[in-house]
Amino acid sequence: MKKILYFFLICSIAVSVSAQSKESKDELFSKIAKLTQKKKPEDTEKAYQLAKDYLVKFGKDNDEKTKKIKDFVEKYRLAKFNESLDNSNIQAAMSYAKDILAENPEDSYVTMNLALGGFDLYVKKQDNSIVNQTIDYAKQTLQLFDKGKLPREYTPLKSKEDAQATMYYIIGMLSINSDIKEAAGNFYRAVSFNSQIKSKADPYYVIAFYYEKVYESASEEFRKKHQDNRTSDAEFEKDRQKINLIIDRMVDAYARAVNLGTIEKHPSVDMWRQRLTEAYKFRHNTDSTLEDYIKNIMNKEIPDPFNIQ
Repeated sequence: MKKILYFFLICSIAVSVSAQSKESKDELFSKIAKLTQKKKPEDTEKAYQLAKDYLVKFGKDNDEKTKKIKDFVEKYRLAKFNESLDNSNIQAAMSYAKDILAENPEDSYVTMNLALGGFDLYVKKQDNSIVNQTIDYAKQTLQLFDKGKLPREYTPLKSKEDAQATMYYIIGMLSINSDIKEAAGNFYRAVSFNSQIKSKADPYYVIAFYYEKVYESASEEFRKKHQDNRTSDAEFEKDRQKINLIIDRMVDAYARAVNLGTIEKHPSVDMWRQRLTEAYKFRHNTDSTLEDYIKNIMNKEIPDPFNIQ
């Protein structure tokens, strides 16, 4: 008899707990609904926090109330993410993005805009605190694009190509001080797309500067290798041609920087032109054809900086 009574007691408790759970779920939904109806930002934020708690407890349910809560959470945090970026509050944007990406790691709209927001912070405030994260978000965006995971929209950019070029540009700009080779490679990729990046002078200057470093290394190696005349004429000529090719690539990149820098009135264009003239005269023994070379350079395809043979 005692066992039977104990069994019914357990069943009674289970029914009671179930009823309380149902009641607390409805109560929480009601609180969220009332807060969202007040239309005040602070009340909507409270509703969002409660909605996250709701989903922790009841997110696996498939009823209409849970669907509405999920829809509210998704729309609210995306709106706040965009609002935070518009207000240049990258830390707040990253906080909302963390929740978005936890549910959908392949949301390229979010990773793309985090890269843009981080770069904007760097440009406007010279703030290096999230440079590495910004580079990672730009790379992640490009990887998602390659997998066909495209954003719901490209705003504030114009198109897929514009977005790809901009992501490579961001990586390039943020890599200049730490890895000039990495920067040059990303700028080369950036200008390969039909976007406004292709018409900016800076990427071509960085590529030219990379060639300067390659030339310094190659010329020193050439000097050490051939200073005692121990190599054959054929080997000497082969190495000399490689040096000349590096100079030609340097001239090509500087000419592009000067061409576009003149159009955009870049403050460094005179310095670039001086270095271009020196390299061009060294290679051709004259600068009489340099202006025509600069004028027509953008009609030529830019060579791959990592393909110097």
